[in-house]
Amino acid sequence: MDYRQQLAENLLSETSAYGYTLSIWGGGALLLSRFGTPTPPEVFYYVAGAVAAFGVLAAVAFGQLTVRPDDDRSTTVNSFVHIAATLGNLAVSYLLTVAPVVVEDATFALVGFQATLVYNLLLLPEAWLAKRSASQ
Repeated sequence: MDYRQQLAENLLSETSAYGYTLSIWGGGALLLSRFGTPTPPEVFYYVAGAVAAFGVLAAVAFGQLTVRPDDDRSTTVNSFVHIAATLGNLAVSYLLTVAPVVVEDATFALVGFQATLVYNLLLLPEAWLAKRSASQ
């Protein structure tokens, strides 16, 4: 077994989820720090916000929610570190949790929504830079 090759395959298969997971957990941790343990409805607001953003992004990316996407991926190593997308997203979550809050429940939904939306939007310039550097 080639351990380096296996490690590379592991990293490639995990790349899509790891930065998003850090963003979602980081945003949730900031909410916990600011508001304490969420009530069950607040947990649902947070998840509903994330699901809503995913639906919006899917509708924008595919034009509709029932289309079968092409899955022809080409990935370069520098495209899966996601430093800007993860840390940028966490910064937005932080700003939302320290801002004056009108409705606590709305903040849970908003952080859940933005964690999905902003993370995916920040992946776009990262992917552009990775493709640009790979073609040089």
